[in-house]
Amino acid sequence: MKKFLSLLIALVMALSFATGAGAASKPLSIWVDGEQVQFGSNAPIVEKGTTLVPVRMLLEKLSFKIDWDEENRVVTATSTNPRNEAIISLQIDHTTAYVNSKPQQLTVAPKIQNKATYVPLRFIVEATGYEIDWNEAERTISIDTVQESRGFMWKVEKDGNTVYMLGSIHVANEAMYPLRDEIMDAFMEADHLALEIDFTKEEDMTAFIDSISKYQDGTSLAHHVSTETYQYVTELLTDLEYPTYALDQYKPWFASIVLDSLRREESEYKSELGIDEFFMNLAEKSKLPIIGLENSQSQLNMFNNFSDRIQEEMLVGSIISFYVEDEPVRDLSDMWINGDLDTLTAMAAQTQKADAEYYKAMLQDRNVLMAEKIDAFLKDGKNETYFVVVGALHMAGEHGLVTLLEQKGYTVTRV
Repeated sequence: MKKFLSLLIALVMALSFATGAGAASKPLSIWVDGEQVQFGSNAPIVEKGTTLVPVRMLLEKLSFKIDWDEENRVVTATSTNPRNEAIISLQIDHTTAYVNSKPQQLTVAPKIQNKATYVPLRFIVEATGYEIDWNEAERTISIDTVQESRGFMWKVEKDGNTVYMLGSIHVANEAMYPLRDEIMDAFMEADHLALEIDFTKEEDMTAFIDSISKYQDGTSLAHHVSTETYQYVTELLTDLEYPTYALDQYKPWFASIVLDSLRREESEYKSELGIDEFFMNLAEKSKLPIIGLENSQSQLNMFNNFSDRIQEEMLVGSIISFYVEDEPVRDLSDMWINGDLDTLTAMAAQTQKADAEYYKAMLQDRNVLMAEKIDAFLKDGKNETYFVVVGALHMAGEHGLVTLLEQKGYTVTRV
């Protein structure tokens, strides 16, 4: 069952620096991408448990241009890196700073000392999108460029039309970003973004969801799952401090979705950080047209049409996720960051082997329909570029989109 849980989740796919008064005399050193920052006489200082550094020396190392407003005593840092559009403003002796015009509260106000402007190190690093690490034994602070996620992307071309296919993860954490340049460049080329579902155009689904997720015949969840499974449900709801009957009206597949949603509330992996959501938000901001390859009704009907066995396994898997020590999505996330195609392909094969009904409905049948729409994009004769983002498992394996398009005669190249 734990194996099934991992497959299902795959598809659904404070740091401060302080030293005490009696700290070791070894001087504090700061390194950026392996190179030590030379502060000279203006060494970092610690005030109220917060490390402050000369802003110009540090931010110039982080590819920022520095401007100083003498009259208002405001320092403004503007990124010179096209992938990072951050603009940071700080005012001497004020604890409110601004990142892209949004206010941020500082633990310690910027100050001028020895004719240099000192700012809180932690705030600067977080605002500029770098990773930071403190080695207490060596008294070193390491600031490193965040590893760009490789992900899974392919390119298909025909008669002037181009389709980029990005295999995504539907739930992710902040460590997933930034994405590598090739992915972002492909998105910037696109005339259209295609997602599994275009949520920007979805109508209110409440009535439809109620009609298929709840029992209409007077029965309840306890009548459709084993006594043991229902006991697991009531025990979990008790642990979560919900009424034991809270899920009684729902079918197992929807109860599973409800529990998965509750589980993610305590997890760093969230749907709002998913790759699909990331590009949908970018497309909305840039007014890029969005195409839905499917719709919510089709996906919900798929779950509703699962056999009682599959639905109960989904529910049990969701319950187990609350009691496993490790975050089940972490391995999937690492696979995506590293672009590990061998593991992705093995996962698709394992899903097929684990359960034929689940695999056919969740992947095989949907892949055929997606491949037909991508084929239509390539044949529309408009000389346009489409950026397609669907779950990564739709890409791999003998029934994956890459294979299906190759069977249609296309050359599919991983980018």
